Amino acid sequence: MVVFYHMTENEVKNYDNFHLSIEINTHFTHFLLVDKSTKKAVAMESIEINKRDLSLVFHESEIIQKSNQDTVSCAFQNSHFTLIPNSIFQENESSAYLKFSQTEVSSLDVNHDKLVKHEIANCYGIEKEAKEFLSGLFPNIQYKHIGSILIDSLTDGFHVNFSTDNQFEITVIENKKLLFFNRFVSENTDETLYYLSLVAEKLKLDIQKIKIGLSGMIGQNDENFLFWSQFIPKENLNFNEIDASQLNAISTHRFFTLHKQIQCV
Repeated sequence: MVVFYHMTENEVKNYDNFHLSIEINTHFTHFLLVDKSTKKAVAMESIEINKRDLSLVFHESEIIQKSNQDTVSCAFQNSHFTLIPNSIFQENESSAYLKFSQTEVSSLDVNHDKLVKHEIANCYGIEKEAKEFLSGLFPNIQYKHIGSILIDSLTDGFHVNFSTDNQFEITVIENKKLLFFNRFVSENTDETLYYLSLVAEKLKLDIQKIKIGLSGMIGQNDENFLFWSQFIPKENLNFNEIDASQLNAISTHRFFTLHKQIQCV
């Protein structure tokens, strides 16, 4: 059951100035309904995909059934992406860029994001079937990649965002310049720490001394956090919370990118 904050269900049904932010990964679809006039979240909902068609997931969504969305955006949390400097980026070559980093792109519809804070374009693929369904449901939907949301939302520092408990993105920004971004899929906690340490080593950073910002599907009692804290001082593992201006009853670090999405569309 979805709880609507700051508004009654009847007010929600008769209101037409909402933005709907959506995130889709292999396990879940997350929905965040935002009042555009106040920038406050009104409701949030997570529905397990469990290998089902998106049409079934969206049919279950109370947010979609009970609200009228003026604008809609959707960020995909996947590994079908590549970053290209603006100096060499050509829009009509987006598919060619993506082919350099992907073994198979025939099932993908290729999109690109021009990153606002950096001189970079993010070329990424969306499953054609998913895009066809979403564009049919929301004709004016705007698409984004999770990497674009993270890179344009985060400040200086070493950041780790867990899309799921074994899929995560590492973003490193220094002096407002992107030093590193990549997405990893791990089989166990040892691998998550290995990837974290490898990135730090490549950037000549001491993993035991740097502050690490955390967001997404990780918490103080989760397996990854407990394992990392055996090798990294706990005081250096900090959660990226929503900015104070956006704080409300449903704002947590677990849905950091979902809240930030509206700022990036």
